[in-house]
Amino acid sequence: MRETSRETDLDLKSWQNVQDPFPLYARLRDHDPVHWSESLNAWVVTRFEDVVEIFNRPDTFSSDRFRKIDDRYASDRPAVRAVADVLGHWLVFRDPPDHDRLRGLLQSSFTPKQLETSRDRVQRTVDALLNRVVARGAMDFIRELAFPLPATVIAGLMGAPEEDLEPIKTWSDRLAAYLGGAVDERDNFAEASTGIAGLVDYFRTLLRERARRPRDDLMSLMLRAEHEGDRLTHDEVVANCILLLFAGHETTTNLLGNGLFHLLGHPAQTALLRADPSLLHGAVEECLRYDSPVPATVKVATEDVPWHDRTIRRGDMVMPFMASANRDPRQFPDPDTLDVRRPAERHVAFAWGIHFCLGAWLARLEARVVLDTVFRRLPGLGLASSEPRWKPMIFLRGLEALPLSWPRP
Repeated sequence: MRETSRETDLDLKSWQNVQDPFPLYARLRDHDPVHWSESLNAWVVTRFEDVVEIFNRPDTFSSDRFRKIDDRYASDRPAVRAVADVLGHWLVFRDPPDHDRLRGLLQSSFTPKQLETSRDRVQRTVDALLNRVVARGAMDFIRELAFPLPATVIAGLMGAPEEDLEPIKTWSDRLAAYLGGAVDERDNFAEASTGIAGLVDYFRTLLRERARRPRDDLMSLMLRAEHEGDRLTHDEVVANCILLLFAGHETTTNLLGNGLFHLLGHPAQTALLRADPSLLHGAVEECLRYDSPVPATVKVATEDVPWHDRTIRRGDMVMPFMASANRDPRQFPDPDTLDVRRPAERHVAFAWGIHFCLGAWLARLEARVVLDTVFRRLPGLGLASSEPRWKPMIFLRGLEALPLSWPRP
């Protein structure tokens, strides 16, 4: 029998709160919006206005925990150092001015040509994946579409061969243990360091090949990228290739799975989309708001901050919970209702400010194409199970499986 004590109820790592965190988010927003979490050893911030303020103050709430402040990453343990040495180059873990330099260089690698060709690539991939299952009348949406689609698309953009997706997935899953804040019995740093070692070796090999024979892919463009007279180092190229690959498929897989699960669980909303595909854009934004694929992130306070009758101390971890902010009734009327006709209000599923997700355009594109195609090609599509099981993670929100069924053609 599971504990139901007050302390367990406040534990964001408890089984029930990983599976359904939204009641706890509401409780914290109303009664303790800047909450000290013993289990996370961090301040949990849950209101929309406060979450936005954290993103708008990178000088006070630093993303650069690997270099500047957080001595948790000064460990002599090889696994910890391996994680910090690579992730410390990631755009998302840098502050200005380093962040601005990296973002300018990476942004310049996303060319208009790539934007123009991505929709065709996404549509071809979705159709090919559905062709394999449509006559069967059933599928696990996560395994058979929501993972392979974004993984294939981002790997193609980066120049990684499709046959390399399986080892890439294995390495990426191990990295997800750390980045997702896995709350099971895994050693997150050991898992992540193994995944990083495989990805670093893979991309270093690919980098040497691209240095000899450049192509029209993201890695080649990153090698050539120049912004205000600066270039990326090879270590920065390798590290941010891992970032783009990981973020480009892991979070989009969760967006696709979470979104379709909730839409199918609200048949009236699905009927609206089938009747009026022009609602697709708003539906994707509503899915992002309703159950965000990245519920929270981690910052480190660079100074003492008095806030909501609390005092955050310099060096404390601070976690803005975007998933809670996106259900804040102070910002969104009737926030616990899924409504594809909701006016397109600002949400923070892709973060905010200087750290707004670089690949948001691609995730949105993939989600629109997937929803349009599955509703068009699979009449009668429905959930084969209404009991979801969510991955045991704090910072990545996604289903372990999503069984679907539809009448056979």
